Amino acid sequence: MELIFEQETLLTELTAVVRVAETKTTVPILTHLLFEAGKDGTVTLTARDLKQTLRTEFAADVKVAGAVAIPALKFFNYIRLLPKGRVSVKMLENDHIQIRSGRSNTRIPSRSASEFPATLSPAKETIRLSRRGVRTLLRQSLFAVANTEARFLFNAALFVLHVDRMAMVATDGNRLSHVEVLEEDVLFDGTLKTLLPKECMADLLSLLNASKDESIEFSQDETNIYFRIGSRQLTARKLIGQFPQYEQILPRDNTNFTIVRALDLMTSVQRVLEFAEERSSGVKVHLSANAMTISASSKDSGESEDTLPVIYAFPEVTIAFNGNYLVEFLKTIGAEGEVRLSLKDSKSAAMIKPERMNSDFDQCYVVMPMRL
Repeated sequence: MELIFEQETLLTELTAVVRVAETKTTVPILTHLLFEAGKDGTVTLTARDLKQTLRTEFAADVKVAGAVAIPALKFFNYIRLLPKGRVSVKMLENDHIQIRSGRSNTRIPSRSASEFPATLSPAKETIRLSRRGVRTLLRQSLFAVANTEARFLFNAALFVLHVDRMAMVATDGNRLSHVEVLEEDVLFDGTLKTLLPKECMADLLSLLNASKDESIEFSQDETNIYFRIGSRQLTARKLIGQFPQYEQILPRDNTNFTIVRALDLMTSVQRVLEFAEERSSGVKVHLSANAMTISASSKDSGESEDTLPVIYAFPEVTIAFNGNYLVEFLKTIGAEGEVRLSLKDSKSAAMIKPERMNSDFDQCYVVMPMRL
């Protein structure tokens, strides 16, 4: 195999796929990238870990077609340090590859392409979705997916497709985010539900952020889910199990509410969080006529209180939350707009929703109260 790239082109494609390659694993070949160069000038890069595969295609000057597995991180780190210009990659007979760029001449050990696991082909029946819609769902949901693997189904979000809209639900057991966007051009009948693992969500969002394509293709089979964005394909192993019945968790009788600027609420919570117990990150929210008071205290840090002017015409209530849960949601809302905080009492879940902020999506965020 022998081929010539432009350094910028190669670095762009490497940046897209190298994040999936393993760095420490009991399967050494998964720390490598599979290079495949075709006679037609198409080069395919594939990275894999134990759960997913990311593949990208691009054009290069292919002198000799072939395939080889190259150490992913070492190759990526070297290529990004090279100056702009032409880069030559040649497979040698002694299980090495040679990289030439300007006055640089480097050799890196390689492995046979036959050691690399076979790449799965996506299902034939695909559903075309808007890049904007899927990106919105991921951006507004990723923060609420659990980080712990104690309950593995919480390490994924539920992706729901309807004939005229799509939705995503994420929860870690203490909070829940439900986002919905209109998708009028979905060529799909009925309802489809599938779980997207957190790693898949993060990698897919990264691909969508870097893409200029207006649409993506989605498909699935019994064991895997597939997303194709332009020349890149992400494959992830399915999680099997019953996601929580989220419809039953959404509060129905939170009749007490107030509306507050998202930025004001976020900055107030951030300030008092500096004085909250580190272990719980608990803050208290007290609502009374014309005022929302947010406070926190701890033995080591002291105490802090912030008061925001609001319109509130319901019985006084004090409720405690994990302050980080509030901040993480409010960061997805941004600096503009308002949110509606709806409550029943101090012991029931609260709901927060953007208030007439964005016509592109509808979101509700449910947070369980704490005992302080």
